[in-house]
Amino acid sequence: MVRAVYERISREFQFSFLLTDVRNSVEKSGLLKLQKQLLSGIWTKKANISDLHEGAMIIRRLLGDKRVLLILDDVHHPSHLKYLAGNQEWFGSGSRVLITTRNEHLLIEHGVERRLKVEELNHDDSLQLFSWKAFKRVYPEEDFLDLSEYVIDYAKGLPLALEVLGSFLYGRDLREWNSALTKLGRVSNLEIFDILKVSYDGLDDEEKKI
Repeated sequence: MVRAVYERISREFQFSFLLTDVRNSVEKSGLLKLQKQLLSGIWTKKANISDLHEGAMIIRRLLGDKRVLLILDDVHHPSHLKYLAGNQEWFGSGSRVLITTRNEHLLIEHGVERRLKVEELNHDDSLQLFSWKAFKRVYPEEDFLDLSEYVIDYAKGLPLALEVLGSFLYGRDLREWNSALTKLGRVSNLEIFDILKVSYDGLDDEEKKI
């Protein structure tokens, strides 16, 4: 979902950065690596920064007068914002920093004033929305009911996730559903559009033709 936003508005800025799945990336490789990833898009030198404070200082120095779009997806800890987004002085006039997180208090603590909470659908509404996209009817076909319930649980009530998954699975048979949803479960921490690409790429050639 964040990638769709990024692709739609990134051309309006001098520099655009999308850091997805920040929480998992930090757990696996550390916050310093994310700073280096960000700097690699703006710094001609190899980002041989030694610590987070140095990285923060360089980011601010290089982007302080630039119109920047920075999207941080699945932020989990105050340090993620402190060392990747800093404050308004880090970026030039007209810049935008978009943050997704499950912890609203983290945004309040960082002084983020404009916050949007994505409302989740209940089970029945989720099933109905998904069914309209996947079957063009109000309730799933009987043979697909268990698999539909799996999708409902996976999407966690997020309308866009339900719509995208339903549209992706529309017209496919049980074998294709099982193949796609098996792969979906393996990469549950990736954003939804990347998940769908993995699922589609994993289908065999005959499945892709349908």
